[in-house]
Parts: sequence; C-alpha cells; structure tokens
Amino acid sequence: MAFLAASGVLEADAQMAMLAASRYTVGCVLEEQADGPVDVDARQLIIPHIDHDAAFEAGLTLILHGLVARLQAQADSNR
Repeated sequence: MAFLAASGVLEADAQMAMLAASRYTVGCVLEEQADGPVDVDARQLIIPHIDHDAAFEAGLTLILHGLVARLQAQADSNR
C-alpha cells in the first residue's frame, strides 16, 4: 500500500484497491481451477472458450482504470 500512498492515493482508497485486486485475483484463480476436463464438443455448445489470462488482464485493467479515475476526480476537486 505504501506505493499507492506515495502516488497520492488516499489511505482508504489504497486499502479498498488492494482488497479489490486481491479478491479479484483469488476469484479468477478459483474460476480457472474450476475449469476441469470437460468434453470439448459439449462445452462449445454451452460456454464459449475463455482465455483466463486475457480475462484476468482485462479485469485488472478495469480495476486500475477505476483507481486512476478516482485519483483524477480527487485532483479535479482539489483545484
């Protein structure tokens, strides 16, 4: 959290960002582990293939963009 605080993130926002990122990471790992061996033909009919790495990166990017937006809003309100 120190690196977030050093970047100007409020302590409460830094705590929530770290909590969100860690819970998101755990959830992604659990989802990836839940994808056991499945009949590929049956799966293609029900659920499209998910690239877990790409999905994780995209979700983490959304979390980080939200934090950046929060910082920008705080900076704008301090002007």
